Amino acid sequence: MFSWNETVAIALVGVLRDPELITYFMSILKPKRRDFIEDEARIWHESLRVSKEDRWKNVSDLSKARKFSKFNLQNSSVPITCKLPFDGEMWRNSCSLLKSILYFRKGFLKFPGGARTRRLDGYEEEMSYKQKVNTVNLMLGETIISQKFRDQWSLRDTREALVDFIHFEDTSHAYQGDPILENEEKPFIIVEEETDNKGEYQSIMNIIN
Repeated sequence: MFSWNETVAIALVGVLRDPELITYFMSILKPKRRDFIEDEARIWHESLRVSKEDRWKNVSDLSKARKFSKFNLQNSSVPITCKLPFDGEMWRNSCSLLKSILYFRKGFLKFPGGARTRRLDGYEEEMSYKQKVNTVNLMLGETIISQKFRDQWSLRDTREALVDFIHFEDTSHAYQGDPILENEEKPFIIVEEETDNKGEYQSIMNIIN
């Protein structure tokens, strides 16, 4: 696939048939295109932002309705530099989502071997993207189902395992260069199936380190 500059230059070859003329016209076209794209992007981003007039109108409406407790609801815990229409809950969810992306690193979330057995056999499989989404949602959740899924592990344990995994992936360490030893020492999370008191299967996570 050609870039915009390459596409235009190729199109001009058939018309101008002079490399120097093409270079000259491209030097004029490129800054004009950049200005157009920046203006277009600026207009779009500004359309997402709440204007000062709209913010004051919202405060006025809340004041008339005597809903003083909601004055700071839309900006609670949101950085002052953030001008997008985020309320506190949306901002916290956004931060949580960005942190959860780290758990999707290849090799960190796994299943037992190919038969999907309930026994860890040393031949773990990488989860699919959809399975990782479900696992991360369960693992980081605060419901009773999430607590049962984490079993004896806490959210702090999962974060520490992730930090150690990233350390093995991104920094030098004693086992670097020996993939067998590195895989043996590198922590990861595996999801296994266990039976509850009713004999029904339920997913349980385990940290292997």
